[in-house]
Amino acid sequence: MRLSERGAIRAAIAEGGFGLYPAGRLMERIKAGVPGDELKGDFDPSSTADKVALAHGPQGDAARAVFSRDIGLIAERLRLMKPEYDIESVFDSMQAETPALAKRYYGIEEFTAPRPCVVEYFFEGITDIYRDGDWFAFNVNRAESAEMNVPVGTYFRRDQVSPGQPEFTAMHEANHAMQDLAAAPDGFHHYVPWFDEGLADVFGRMMLFRATRDEALISRVKRFRTEVEADDPRRASYHYADQIISTMLTRARLPFAKALMRARKRDPFSIDWSALGDRIISGIDPHVALLNSYQGAKRDQFAKKFEREETAFRKDADLDGTDLRVLSMFLASERPACLSAEEYRAAIWLSEEIARRPSPHSMVEAGPSLAPASSVTEEAAKKDPSLEARIVIRETDVPYEHKAGVGELAAKYMITKRMVGEALVYQPYGGGLPYRLGTGEI
Repeated sequence: MRLSERGAIRAAIAEGGFGLYPAGRLMERIKAGVPGDELKGDFDPSSTADKVALAHGPQGDAARAVFSRDIGLIAERLRLMKPEYDIESVFDSMQAETPALAKRYYGIEEFTAPRPCVVEYFFEGITDIYRDGDWFAFNVNRAESAEMNVPVGTYFRRDQVSPGQPEFTAMHEANHAMQDLAAAPDGFHHYVPWFDEGLADVFGRMMLFRATRDEALISRVKRFRTEVEADDPRRASYHYADQIISTMLTRARLPFAKALMRARKRDPFSIDWSALGDRIISGIDPHVALLNSYQGAKRDQFAKKFEREETAFRKDADLDGTDLRVLSMFLASERPACLSAEEYRAAIWLSEEIARRPSPHSMVEAGPSLAPASSVTEEAAKKDPSLEARIVIRETDVPYEHKAGVGELAAKYMITKRMVGEALVYQPYGGGLPYRLGTGEI
C-alpha cells in the first residue's frame, strides 16, 4: 500500500531526536505551513519533504535555529523513505504469533486473531456510521458486530497508517478480541476504559516485543504515544489506564489479572470498576482494593472463589524478565494532555467540589436512585457493601458555566458519566482527574 503524507511524516517524527518541541507540536507546525492541506494525499519523498520545509518557526533567533534543525531532520528522513509500505506482511506476522501469546497472557486456547484490513473510510460499503471517523484504527468485537452489522475485525484507515504503528495497533486490537473471549460477559457490551484499554496497551507491547524482539520498534511505539499523538486529548485517559495496569501487574502479577478477567466475565456488576482502578493507582494492594470495591452481598464467597482461581492460574506462566523490561520502559513518559481553558476551569471546579467538607455530593445508590450518605446508618453500610458512600455529582448540580467543560472531560474519560435511574450523574474519580491536577500532567 502507498503511504499518505501524514503517515510518512509521523513515521519520520517517531524516530525522535528533536530539540525544541514535542513532536506532536511539530506536526501542528507543519500543517500550519500548508494551510488547507490535511496531508492525507499520497506520499512522495521529494514533494512531501518540501512541504515540511514550509513549517512556521517560533519567534527568537535561538529558537528558530533549533526549529530549523528539527524540520531539516524530518525532511531528510522523508527523502530517504520508501512510498510503499508492506503492511500485509505485518498482518501475517501478527496472525502467526498471536495464538501462543493469547494462551500465555489470557489463558485462551486456539485463538485466531481476525485479520486486519485497510480501508479508505471505516466500514466503507457496509455502513456509513463511522465513515468520517479519523482514528488510526477501529476494532469491532462480537457485541459491536451484532449491534452495527459490521464484521468482527480490525480496520485501518489508509491515510492514517505510519510504518511501525500498525505492528502495535494490530496487537492492541487483537488484545481486545482476546478480552472479548476471556473477560467480556456473554450477551452484551461491557466496557471498562482503564481495564480494557490498559490491558490492550500493556499486554500489546509485551506481545509485540516477544513477537519481534525489536527494541527500536518498542521505543518507536512509546514515542508515538508521548510525542506524535501529543494533540490527542484521549491520551490522558490512556496514560491513566497504563498507570493502573502497570501498577496492578507489578504488584499482583499475571495470575491476579487473569482471575480478575474471570470475575468480570462471570458478574461484571458486582465490582465498582471505577473505585477499583482509583484504589490501585492510589497505592492500595490490588487484592485489598478488589475486596473493598466488591458490591455484592456475599463478599466472603467472592473472596474465596477469587483466591482459588488466582491460585490455579499460578500454575501457568507468569510475567518474566522480558515482560518487566517492556513494562518498565513505559513507566516514565511525558505529560499526556493539555486541556482547553473551558475544560481546565471545569476541572478546577470539580476538584474544589470534591474537597468540600461536609461534602454535598457524598451519595449512596439505594436501588435505582441516589440518597445522601448521611441518610444511611453505619450499621446498615456494614451489612450491605453496596451502600458505600462515593462522590456522585448530579448533572443538575453543575453550574451552567461549567456544563460544557464537564461534558468534554467525560467524553475524554477523565471522569465517569452514567445514568442512575433517570438522573444523569458524574463521578470525578472514574477517570482519575483529581489526582492529575497539579501534577504537571495536565
